[in-house]
Amino acid sequence: HVDGNNIGPSYIMSIGSHTGGALWTADQGVIQCKGSWKLFDGNQEHATEPFKGERISFIAFAHEQYNKLDAETAKQLVNLGFTAARSDRKDLEFFARFRIERSYLTDEHNEKFREELARRKRDAAPASSLQPGDVAVECYGRQAERGGGWMAFHGAKGVETLELTPNSVGIWVAELAFDGTGKLFLADHARLDFYNKREKTTAAFAARVKAMKAGTPVVLGIADTACAASRPLGRPVYAALEQLGASADMPKIEYRAAWAMIGFKGASPGAAQTAMGTRSTLLRLDATLSSSGKATNMSKKGNADLTSIIDVCIGTGQDSAVGNVAPPAKRSKK
Repeated sequence: HVDGNNIGPSYIMSIGSHTGGALWTADQGVIQCKGSWKLFDGNQEHATEPFKGERISFIAFAHEQYNKLDAETAKQLVNLGFTAARSDRKDLEFFARFRIERSYLTDEHNEKFREELARRKRDAAPASSLQPGDVAVECYGRQAERGGGWMAFHGAKGVETLELTPNSVGIWVAELAFDGTGKLFLADHARLDFYNKREKTTAAFAARVKAMKAGTPVVLGIADTACAASRPLGRPVYAALEQLGASADMPKIEYRAAWAMIGFKGASPGAAQTAMGTRSTLLRLDATLSSSGKATNMSKKGNADLTSIIDVCIGTGQDSAVGNVAPPAKRSKK
């Protein structure tokens, strides 16, 4: 199950004469918690593994509204030793990471994210970093700045950049082609709305890929979410992506996860460059495409850039729920 009303970080310990009974978590695997406190994220799927004997478990967590208490209640809880009790609606630094994971960036965090985008544009803008034949895509989901990104390639007209409209659901696709001199040019650029029109769009995408000429370069990416949580992409979508070089066992594209791909029609399975992050990932892929006249060749330019938006906004996380929180003063005895 996944916890409700839990901001995320939770401590667990089990006691009693028992064997087994470890905590399985979707993101950290199996956690041995017998006789010692262990930290896990209650907003990730978790479950107790089978056990024998007597097992008693304790869970310590913070309610997601811990920072919206009335002032008097917050004061009383702090005096009793509770560190997660506030009335100012501000998050403790440790909890801020988890708040972002389950919601959206605040105005303050969005400002820091915009600064990161400006830095990337200054240091690695397509116009200055792409060489002839290079292709790149950068995207991020709605969690930051309502989503967005761009696709770019260095072709017959130099570097062309295609902006991805913020808060636009579905998958953006740029279909490229080679001219008579082997230089790239844009054949088509469109948004495929799998979110609102899944069946119709799936059929159209499958037909589109089938009709492509062998060797046609394709760039794909998201600017919000590829699909709805209750309506995931179907098998025909992945079959079409496999025709563009995706591997048969590629991870399913998750709701609001950052995702992008660079491939071409007829590429061997796994030859395409693909990457998927989380809802808090700023993702970039780079590749180089060329044509020999009869075949398209693609080489990957380094590994996928999967930058954590949370790290950009508030720094790297701690491994202790009270890492940066001073312990409450001891109450004096009367």
